[in-house]
Order: sequence, then structure tokens, then C-alpha cells
Amino acid sequence: MNPHTETPPITEGRWDGLREVARMAWPIMLGNLSFVFMDFADKLFVAHLDRGEADPVHLAAIGSAGIWAYTLGMFFVGVSGCVSTFVSQSLGKGQRDLCARYAWQGLYLSLFAGLAALLMLPFSDSFFTLMGHDPKVTALELSYFRIRILGFTFVACEVALASFFQAVGRAVLPMTSTIAANAMNILLAYTLVFGHFGFPRLGIAGAATATVCSLAFQSALLMGFFLSARVDREFGSRRAWRFDLPKARDLFRIGWPAGLSGFFDVAAWSMFTSFIVGGFGAAQLAAHTGALNFMHLSFIPAMGLGYATAPIVGRWLGRGDYPMARRRAITAVKLGMVIMTTVGVTLAIFGGTFMRAFSDDPEVIRLGHSLLILAAIFAAFDAVNIVLMGALRGAGDTRWVMVALFAGSYGVCLPLAWLFSRPLGQGALGAWYGATLYVILLSGAFVWRFHRGEWRHINIFSPPNSPTPNILSAEAEAGSR
Repeated sequence: MNPHTETPPITEGRWDGLREVARMAWPIMLGNLSFVFMDFADKLFVAHLDRGEADPVHLAAIGSAGIWAYTLGMFFVGVSGCVSTFVSQSLGKGQRDLCARYAWQGLYLSLFAGLAALLMLPFSDSFFTLMGHDPKVTALELSYFRIRILGFTFVACEVALASFFQAVGRAVLPMTSTIAANAMNILLAYTLVFGHFGFPRLGIAGAATATVCSLAFQSALLMGFFLSARVDREFGSRRAWRFDLPKARDLFRIGWPAGLSGFFDVAAWSMFTSFIVGGFGAAQLAAHTGALNFMHLSFIPAMGLGYATAPIVGRWLGRGDYPMARRRAITAVKLGMVIMTTVGVTLAIFGGTFMRAFSDDPEVIRLGHSLLILAAIFAAFDAVNIVLMGALRGAGDTRWVMVALFAGSYGVCLPLAWLFSRPLGQGALGAWYGATLYVILLSGAFVWRFHRGEWRHINIFSPPNSPTPNILSAEAEAGSR
């Protein structure tokens, strides 16, 4: 039996779908864009350390170490992000009391991220030495990486709480916290990288320290919002703090494939960066790092749409309206394609000028511009992948996404990148040729899966799925007697 009892389609106006998607997505987009700017600012400050040097070793190092710090935390980010799946479907079913409980379970599971970071530290030297980079680059990579991974718990906590607020329609709160953390990071990075205001000059380690402190600040802000009197009145956030093994098990059951999906995807890009592009020298790695940062400007808005689409789809499925969930996902895909194509074309046209912000090396500027042209070519296809991934996550179809990303990343993307860059002798540009083909092929797989519609039959809650008593409603009724 279909766990989502389908209801007759709702008659709506022509622009209602776009309004719903845009209302949910714009604060998430702005928050994500602000987070990317945090990373962008770190690299911009660090890149200035290379001015006048023979090789852009600092920019090369922060690109490689930063993407690996991000990669190794992606599993916990993926698990925590599935809080939105459970909260949105619970809200759609009218079970508001479950929303805060699932958020708390996400917070408890995020504590394991800190333990994982500590376990990784002893292996960091061997790992970065294995990449075979210039010894100067390797030393700088280790300096950044060892500090940056200490922020794993803060990242996972932030994602769990942001997912809760996005699912209940309060996406402005995560956006506000991200902008505040961004401002703090810029000030701290400027201070610690260059040694201003009486602080020591820490260089690349200062950028990592600033990021970790800013992430801790952001998590604290979101926790304050979560425990506020208003949220407690609506969802019982102060009373739902106890560890709930069945709900934590539910969250992990749906979340671990999502976590591995993110890990597989980003790990492939990390291997792409460090083991394929990194083998062509500091200049090509620096060009790749700069181009990748500008490329983020095109796909981060689509990421925001993907994060917004997950709770929208989840909420409509919770209400039993599959046709509406499908229409909203298609609207989000179209909007994502327009945004990514527009930004991608802009970067392709002005890429040479933009790359000068990172380097004055003519080779870095020329190659970076060429890479941005390729990014513009696959931009619309990447929008399809990102948004439909969010839609499938909102429905709980995380295992198929995991298998698709694993097979695509390691069976298609990396082999193609190696083929074009090594045997065909195209270097970093060839690696991006392979990545472009992969993104296009992957979009076809996601469209096929979404069109088939198996995702509408997934039950994310543990059977038997009997209604849980609504504690908040019971308390309100008792108080009115």
C-alpha cells in the first residue's frame, strides 16, 4: 500500500508554484551564497600571500586542503541534512510535536562528527604526502587541514538546525546566522592571516582558525533561535531534548545513504583536484582552485533550490498530494537551469578578468578562464542534478541517489578525467572535459529516476506507522479546560 495516500490535485494559479519555490528558496540561496563567500574570502586573503612569489603555493594548498576538509565532513552533513525530510513530512501529516524531536536526534548524531575529526588527525601527514605535491604545498595543506577539521561538529549541528528551520518555513533564520558568521569570518581572517590589530601573522592557518570560530558562532546562533520561546511554543523544542533511539534510527536509516552520497560526490571532486589536477603543478592547481570558486557562484543558488525542494516535496507528500510534489520539483528545476545558465555565461565571458582577483600569473588566468567556459557548458545540466537530488531526498529516495553518485563518480567521472588529462595529454583542461561529460550523463539518470516515480511510494517512518499522539495539542487542550 502506498504510505502517501494520494489526494485529488489542487487547482492553483499559474504562478503559485513559482511563488512557493521562490519563497522557500531565496533565503537559502542567500545563506548558501554567503557561506560560499566565506570560503571565497579565505582564498582571496590567502592568495595575497603568493604575490611576488615564484609559485602560487598558498592558493594551491588551500584549494586542496579545503576541499578535503569539506569532503571528509560530508557524511555527517548528509545525515544531518535529512532532518528536513522527517520534519517536513511530519509537518505535512500534522504531527508538529515530532519536528523538534527529529531535530534533536540530528544534533546528537552530529556529535560523532567531532570524534571522527579527532580520529583523522594522526593520518593527515601520510594522506597529504601520498598526493605527491610540492613539499611547500604539502606543508601548507597540513597547516590548514589540521585546524579546519576541528569544525566538523559545528558544521553538522548547523546543518541539522538549518534543516529544521527550512522544513518549517523559517529559512530566514539560517540565512541570518550565515550572514552574521560570514561577517565574523571576514574580520577574523583579515586579522589572523595578515596579523593585524596586535594579533600574530598566522598565514594560511589563520584562515582555517577564522572559519572554525565562525562556524561555532553560527551554530550557537541557530541553537539560540531553536530554543527560543516562540519555537518552543510551536514545536516544543525545549521539551523534546531527550535522546529517542527509534527516531535516531529512522534518521540514520534514511540519512546514511544521503551522507555517503555527498561523500562519494565530493570525494570524487577532491581526488579530481588533488590526484589528477594536482599532478600538473602548482600553476594548474591554482587555476583549477580559482575557477572552482567562481563556479560555486553558479551552482550554490541551485544548491539552495535543492535544499528548498526537499522540504517542499516532503511536505506535499506528507499531505498525500504526489502530483503537487512533482510539479513543485519541476518548477524548481526550471528555475535552477535559468539561474545557473545565466551565471555560467557571465563567468565564461568575463572569466579572464575575474581570475585576476586570484593571481597575476598569465598561465593561471588563461587556464582558469578556459575552465570557466566549460563550467558554463554544463551549468544547466548540473542544475537538473542538484535540484532533483533535493527532490528525491525530500521523498526519502536516498539509496538510489547514493548508488547513482557512486557509480557515476568512480565509474564515469574519474576515468574520463584521467583519460583526457593523461593519455590524451590535455592536463587540467582535459580533466574538466571528462567532468563536463559526466555531469551531462548524470542529469539523464536523475531525470529518468524522477520520471519513473518510485520515490512517491517510500515510507521513511518505521513500521508500524501509527500516529504519534500530538503532545503539543494535548497540552493546549488541557490548558484550555
